[in-house]
This record gives sequence, structure tokens and C-alpha cells, in this order.
Amino acid sequence: MMILFFGIRPGKTINIDMKRIKCPHCNQNNSLSGESTPNFFHLFWIPLFRVSTNQVVRCDHCKKGYYKEEFTKDMQAVFEK
Repeated sequence: MMILFFGIRPGKTINIDMKRIKCPHCNQNNSLSGESTPNFFHLFWIPLFRVSTNQVVRCDHCKKGYYKEEFTKDMQAVFEK
């Protein structure tokens, strides 16, 4: 009998500077910050391949959060780099 440990776990979060983009909600400059977190399939706690990536943008001024589906073209362009 063999026991397998597998599952999905997040990887290292990458902070992305988005200071040159205006917040669509409050129109404040220099207030957006982005985060990108990959999710990996693990077998015995060893990451094998990336399953998905979570991307979030937050405004430090109005505290509004934007998920990938809500990104403006400018936000998408920063994440594609």
C-alpha cells in the first residue's frame, strides 16, 4: 500500500508596481498596487506545474480591489509585461 500526498498550493506572491495608472473608481494617481500569485500542483510537497495564477489590484486610497475580470486595458498591459 502506498500513500500519495498531492494538492494545489500557492507559490511566491510577486508585487507589481502600478503607480503610473489611475484608479478607475476614485481617479487617484499613484495609488494602485498589484499582486500576482501562481498556484502549483504539488506531489509530496514538490511543485510540479502551475495550475493557475491569481492577479489582484488594490487602490491604497479608496481601498477598492479589482480582480482579473475587472482590469482595465492599462492594468492588463502591466501584468502582460
